[in-house]
Amino acid sequence: MRWSSSQLRDMLQRLEHERADALEAQTLEIKRRPNRPTELNDWAVEAAVCLANAHGGTLLVGVRDGVVGQLEALEGCGAVDVNSLRRAVYDRTSPQILVDIEIFEVSGRQLLAMHVPQGLPPHTTSSGRALIRIGKQCVPLTGQMWAQQAARAGSLDRSALLIDDATIHDIDLDAVDALRALVRQQPDLAPLSERPPSELLQRLELARDGRLTLAAALLVGSRACLRESVPEHEVVLMRMRGPTRYDARDDLRVPLLALLPRVEERLDAWLSLRTIRPRGFLQLELPDVTWEVAREAILNAVAHRDYFVRSAVVVGVHRDVIVVDSPGGFVGGITEENVLRHGYVHRNELLCQALQRLGLVNRAGLGVERMYAGLLRLGNPTPQFRASESSVTLRLPRRGSDEFAAWLVETERAGTELSTDDLIVLRRLLDVGELDRWSAASALQLASDEAAHRLADLRARGLLVARGRGRGAAYRFPAALSDRLRGRAATDVDRPLEREGVRLRLLEVLRERGSLSNADVRALSGFSRVEVLRLFHQLNSEGLIEMRGVGRGAHIVPVRGKVRRIR
Repeated sequence: MRWSSSQLRDMLQRLEHERADALEAQTLEIKRRPNRPTELNDWAVEAAVCLANAHGGTLLVGVRDGVVGQLEALEGCGAVDVNSLRRAVYDRTSPQILVDIEIFEVSGRQLLAMHVPQGLPPHTTSSGRALIRIGKQCVPLTGQMWAQQAARAGSLDRSALLIDDATIHDIDLDAVDALRALVRQQPDLAPLSERPPSELLQRLELARDGRLTLAAALLVGSRACLRESVPEHEVVLMRMRGPTRYDARDDLRVPLLALLPRVEERLDAWLSLRTIRPRGFLQLELPDVTWEVAREAILNAVAHRDYFVRSAVVVGVHRDVIVVDSPGGFVGGITEENVLRHGYVHRNELLCQALQRLGLVNRAGLGVERMYAGLLRLGNPTPQFRASESSVTLRLPRRGSDEFAAWLVETERAGTELSTDDLIVLRRLLDVGELDRWSAASALQLASDEAAHRLADLRARGLLVARGRGRGAAYRFPAALSDRLRGRAATDVDRPLEREGVRLRLLEVLRERGSLSNADVRALSGFSRVEVLRLFHQLNSEGLIEMRGVGRGAHIVPVRGKVRRIR
């Protein structure tokens, strides 16, 4: 991340009540005024290596630590030869790092900002010192850290590495039978299903010269092989009876193709069914969470976890939510805010390719969308992702709206197709009552203009009504649908606020324009023709407007002096 001078100025305002060390971040390091040019050069070289090996960032020089107050903390960077400093960083780093340096002024003090791009680790100083930014600290870059960084950048696939002493004899025969069954279901692979295990794994690129890759061990390795060669592989399944208390637990150190049936069996026993009654249809039984959604979540966790970390994937089945914790943060630019839309990125490329070829996960990277759609069609809220540098947590809500699920069945059986984006918007409205283009953009993980198109399309299909117009329009359910899905009480609470807002806006616009037609107010409010006429009659009875003309020429005008006073 590059901190612009305007961002730095805004951030430095916090010095009025905070010390400089509180302002530092993963991508920002702050230093005082250097005592001599060589000291500044040393700082710059180490900061360049440290930040380039992580996410890039900025070194800010000229801010004293340990004091509060901007005037007291800002001491300036002193005289700096920018070209010489840039050259020193370039010459004393390996591979060389080209930084951007700017001098800018805050409260009469000149500060230096050195911007470091994210690199492909490992970068070191010319003397061989390797550092990496972890939180607010620059720490030595160890071999394990480098391997993790390389895997995160896509330059190292641990799942493709051959395991020492793991040969074709270290496989689980039951898991191989499960592999054959999956191969038979894939037309392009079916002929391989009857081949010997060594040839089968070789043709699937999971083994070479009789030795197993990490991906092969994870899929079909024996328990002894996994215990000795992949000790970090484990899935812990717990049924929770409180935040920290469980009454059932399985620690599964088995190959993936044997693990999935075990997990499905446990979840089938631990989850429950609920009955919904769509109008005009027989009653239906829905699970808390479908196996397809749970399997997608668990396979994602196992396939994309960091196998350099000796830690288990933990699946906690709570009363209202299933929580899946996976070691290792997001990779390849994926974040909590774009996980639904980001193209697929693999930390463990060979393992993911094998799962795709076997039909266990989607080839186009649609697993997250499948989880969204699967939960929403049960009436549940959307999945929730939380990520840090060291882990990803996925929460799958178990409880939802029976009425929403029943309405979806009726609507789609009547011939109205609803996309995942439609479901996201409609389910979000169920919780909040109203969405504008910006709140819809956040829920959909889209730009606001694209979100506005989704809202307008739902309105055109009669599933939403609008209040207001243009970029400020807000959308909600039609009254009858709101009564059914949100309840009459929630609809009635919203309605007075809606009518009062339209009433005030109408009178304000009328004061500015001098006259308004029924069509003008419909465009302004989203009301129907009858609702607008009802509002006209109410305002007329209050002596605030006059109604003039008939037919297409009908319009309202303000009563002199009255409209101004209602503001």
